[in-house]
Amino acid sequence: MVRVACLGVLILINFVFQTTVLVRFSILGVSPDTAVVFIVCYGILRGDVEGAIFGFFVGLMHDVFGADFVGIHAMFGLLAGYVAGKPFKDYFKDNYVLPFSIVVGVVFVYQIMMFFVAFLFRGQLDFLFYFRTIVLPKTIYTALFSLPLYGMLFILNAKLESYEDDRRNFFK
Repeated sequence: MVRVACLGVLILINFVFQTTVLVRFSILGVSPDTAVVFIVCYGILRGDVEGAIFGFFVGLMHDVFGADFVGIHAMFGLLAGYVAGKPFKDYFKDNYVLPFSIVVGVVFVYQIMMFFVAFLFRGQLDFLFYFRTIVLPKTIYTALFSLPLYGMLFILNAKLESYEDDRRNFFK
């Protein structure tokens, strides 16, 4: 229950931070997508199922409060959390290189999928323009946020796991 409350607060803080503060610091008209960073990092730390659930709720919040197509970000968040958590059950969680590279890959694919949904359905077919002006800058800008956010989420996850272990041992 404590984990759910902490994650709910984290989702809310990230949403407010991303839609208010980070918009002011946009570079070339692009702001970082910290929600995807949290989804990927949480999927890596907790596994595919929890990553998918977390990604769904992060994406759903984005859909409800400002997306053109409701459900698209929830579906992409679910997929990103699942893919990020699937192959990393037996790797060292304190390795920061792997989350960085996974974030870069997932943000890149996420933005290309958004092109197909958001722009192709509107009849805008200039993929090279979208790639040059949105995909590459957003991928690079978001990657810069991946290391500090992964470190923060790693520490939060360790504290929550310690608390959960203490609670389990208390009732034995």
